[in-house]
Amino acid sequence: MSAVTSYRLTNPRRLFRGIAILALAASFTMASISGSFAGSQEAGELEYVTVQYGDSLWSLANVYAPNSDPRDWIAEVVLLNALSSVDLTPGQQIALP
Repeated sequence: MSAVTSYRLTNPRRLFRGIAILALAASFTMASISGSFAGSQEAGELEYVTVQYGDSLWSLANVYAPNSDPRDWIAEVVLLNALSSVDLTPGQQIALP
């Protein structure tokens, strides 16, 4: 037969310390899981183009992504290149998805 013993919390700091350690461990676990999912996608090849006079993101979308929505492609290019606007400068080199 096993004896049932009662546990009495004599030091509340131990409880709070244990909860903090568990929360920290859970956050590290979640960060590592989300990081592994982010890294598990296959890296796509990027194509780099030099902007010519008269080029716009809309015209480049029509050339490099004719079967997709140009607005989605343009948004992806803006994010990929960290552009502050959709205006392009001749001679500028941008990465295309």
